[in-house]
Amino acid sequence: MVRYLGGSGSWVIDHTMDNVPIETMRHGSIVTLTDPIDPGYDENAVLSLETKSERRRRKISHWVAYSTMFVMSIGFSIVLTGVWPYLKELDNTSTKEFLGWVVAANPLGQMLASPFLGYWGNKAGSIRIPCLVTVICFVFGNVLYCLLKIFPTGSAKFLMIFARFVVGVSSANLTLCRSYLASSTTLRERTVGIAIISASQALGFVVGPAIQTILTVTIPEPIDTGVDWLILDMYTAAGWVAAVFGLVNFVIILPCIFQEYPIAQKEMSLRKNENNENSFKIPQPDYIAIVGLIYIFFVNNFAIVLLEMLSVPFVEDQYAWKDEFAVEVSGIVLGIAGVLALGVFVGSGYLAKRFDERKVLIFHGIIPFIIGTFLFLPWGDERITMSVCGGNITDNSTTTFETSIATTPFALPVDEWPPQSLASLDHLSHGIQSHWKESHELLGMAPPLNILTNFDEGEDPPNMLPDTYSGDMVSNDEASCTPGCPPTQEWCLYVPPLPVPQFLVALVITFSGYPAVVTLSQAMYSKMLGPKPQGLWMGLLTGIGSLSRIAGPLFVSYVYTGFGTYFCFGTLTSSMAIGFIMVLLLYRRLIPMKIENEGTEMKQGHTPKSS
Repeated sequence: MVRYLGGSGSWVIDHTMDNVPIETMRHGSIVTLTDPIDPGYDENAVLSLETKSERRRRKISHWVAYSTMFVMSIGFSIVLTGVWPYLKELDNTSTKEFLGWVVAANPLGQMLASPFLGYWGNKAGSIRIPCLVTVICFVFGNVLYCLLKIFPTGSAKFLMIFARFVVGVSSANLTLCRSYLASSTTLRERTVGIAIISASQALGFVVGPAIQTILTVTIPEPIDTGVDWLILDMYTAAGWVAAVFGLVNFVIILPCIFQEYPIAQKEMSLRKNENNENSFKIPQPDYIAIVGLIYIFFVNNFAIVLLEMLSVPFVEDQYAWKDEFAVEVSGIVLGIAGVLALGVFVGSGYLAKRFDERKVLIFHGIIPFIIGTFLFLPWGDERITMSVCGGNITDNSTTTFETSIATTPFALPVDEWPPQSLASLDHLSHGIQSHWKESHELLGMAPPLNILTNFDEGEDPPNMLPDTYSGDMVSNDEASCTPGCPPTQEWCLYVPPLPVPQFLVALVITFSGYPAVVTLSQAMYSKMLGPKPQGLWMGLLTGIGSLSRIAGPLFVSYVYTGFGTYFCFGTLTSSMAIGFIMVLLLYRRLIPMKIENEGTEMKQGHTPKSS
């Protein structure tokens, strides 16, 4: 029991701490109606609001909401490590700038659709129909992503943007899941529910790349399905897996499994019956402190999406790895980080019960994040391996044997030779013979036969190359480029590469800080809003999360590509360092809302004063 001065200078007795065991109290703890200790009514009375069967069904509905959050997050992250090589297969002229728009299309769709779905859910009084419709869109978008190879090259990559946008629109049902959780939990249950639903979303972000890695290893070559349009390879398989997740999600939302139980309304009626509701005064939230939490939430999501999307192009640039190997390594590392993140989620909840949430946020989340992003800054005297393309090599003394072969019409079947070459066959024969003679002399081989006069009409020229040179020499434009950093990224010429061990350590440390920040920032955000409808505020948080996932890919596309690793990761480190300073300055204000009697004049986080 605590005493303080009321608005007129009289003493007012606060009974909110009367039934709290002294051993559960800690320095600086604040017990409010949003805390699980005292919901403001007889604890046993809530049991009368539902039967045991209803309570069991209500808990099942919560797990459906958690599963939906997880599936929608998987839909975003499962393609992140494979989308870059898949995009290059569709159109090998695609740039990282275009990749940024492909990845940003998903959160853009989510951000635009969230207000509409929120309005639809409120108007319908149920989230079932909106969720079923969005899950159908989820399946359609992922199936379209898998079928892009059957479309013409010029339109396939734009259809990829559309497919990812549709998947993003479907994931706007996250707002519905959050709002349903708020309406179907008691005050005592709400903090735990928010933590689990946040963990479900974050876990989906880190598990998706691991699934892509498993598919890359298990499906190294395309599988012949016997159906022309049914294409199954290491990249399209990710879309098929996401579509299957969507179908399962559709089933569990059906009435036979998912039933809605808005117990929060019953609980509010119970509070009104057992307490004089007019005796409580709910103050305005501390908007400055809330803005600080939103900033931390934004930077955290921004960085994680950036790292997941950048992982494959980054290792290809830094270490001259080929697509398949880059996807495998990146996926394995992100998978390990995902397992670590799962442990951190559990650990964060345990630590938050034993220590001040603000301290856990700082030492378990923000500081590891800053250290991890800082370690992405390279140093040393080495230089990044640059990519060299055949089209950039002139026909002089440095011309390689491979370039000579790849640039001659001999690389093509006869019926694909250019018409102008066929029209002057003698001139073409002389030119090709010159190339072949030069190549054979370089290899110490006997001069070749007249390759245009020793085969029957209508047949392709015989292969005059030894077995070791008959395979990968002649290919498309991409095959004529060596792995490495593209010449268009001029910063690769003077920025040192990031050592592989340093890259692995930096990625794991950064991901270890992510769960604590995303979970605790949302939990503290909800507590600071107090016992009031939070649909609008949760919609704002969802919009901020979507905006961060739009900004991350575009940042990669233009800032990383144009300015390099120093500027890219230096910006991430300094951004979270600013957040760290903000948390320190707002430390005393990052507390749950204090519920007072009407006779007091105390603002959130401040000591009451006499008038």
